[in-house]
Amino acid sequence: ARQSAPCVVFFDEVDAIAPRRGARFDSGVTERIVNQLLTEMDGIVALRKVVVMAATNRPDILDTALLRPGRFDRIVYVPPPDVKARLEILKVHTRSMPLAEDVDLQKIAEKTEYYTGADLEALCREAAMTALREDFKPKKVSMKHFEEALKLVPPGLTPEDVKAYEEISKTFKKILG
Repeated sequence: ARQSAPCVVFFDEVDAIAPRRGARFDSGVTERIVNQLLTEMDGIVALRKVVVMAATNRPDILDTALLRPGRFDRIVYVPPPDVKARLEILKVHTRSMPLAEDVDLQKIAEKTEYYTGADLEALCREAAMTALREDFKPKKVSMKHFEEALKLVPPGLTPEDVKAYEEISKTFKKILG
């Protein structure tokens, strides 16, 4: 990043490389990785031409040293998609799918509270697989297939998860000021 400035460095699932130190029995490997990451981030900040961003589904296990000033200065909580967003996500994942006339994506969006984008993608894939298993010939995916898929693909979140993430977001914002 130093040699490519200006640039953006994005860590997806940062919790995998920067979990709270001392929380695992890993003979010090995780601690060395986290220490190196923190050292590198401190060096990047001095350049002021490198933006470091990260995403996580597990903010509760992040090493709190990541939140010190100059490392990650802002926390953006992204809530689960609302009905409108779920409808748009469903449209994306069914765009190339042959849908029967009875498929009502709005109804599916309404039935999928607490589903993440990945859950909705899995739901669409399962509906297509259900249609294929019914008859190996290419056919249209119907509402019946989505109803079956809903039984097999549960939401990835619970109301308790959402509440916990909201609380973690508030806590992190207090830490960052």
